[in-house]
Amino acid sequence: MVYRFERETLAGFVDSGNPFDGGFVQFLNREGVVQNLPIEQIKLICFVREWLDQPPWLRSSYAVRPRQQGLWVRFRFKDGDSVEATMPNSLSALDPVSIIASPPEPAAGVQKVLIPRPALESFEVLGVVGSPLKKQKVAQKNQLNMVD
Repeated sequence: MVYRFERETLAGFVDSGNPFDGGFVQFLNREGVVQNLPIEQIKLICFVREWLDQPPWLRSSYAVRPRQQGLWVRFRFKDGDSVEATMPNSLSALDPVSIIASPPEPAAGVQKVLIPRPALESFEVLGVVGSPLKKQKVAQKNQLNMVD
């Protein structure tokens, strides 16, 4: 599903390997027609199990702290909308052209969201979930081993 600013939503197929090649998204609609969509028109691309006739998610924020490991982030779009999501806590996940994230309600049918950078007004990290910097519990010296 391709959600665009001030235009209709499109259902079809996008090359997930390199979607923003040359400033355009090559899009194959359900009728089999290929279109080149300018990146400036695209708000977000949702990778879904089945095409939706509703908004990509019912809630745009988490009710409680997310459990999925990674960065808990908030995206603010140029049109004033905002959405919270989680994304991998890795610099390799940061692409200069787009950002991949998981929305608050994956059960609604949206697996991943691809957001082009030109669509964003701001990007804010709200927290780190499952940080590897947390101290691991170390067994005390006077504790007996269960298995020898």
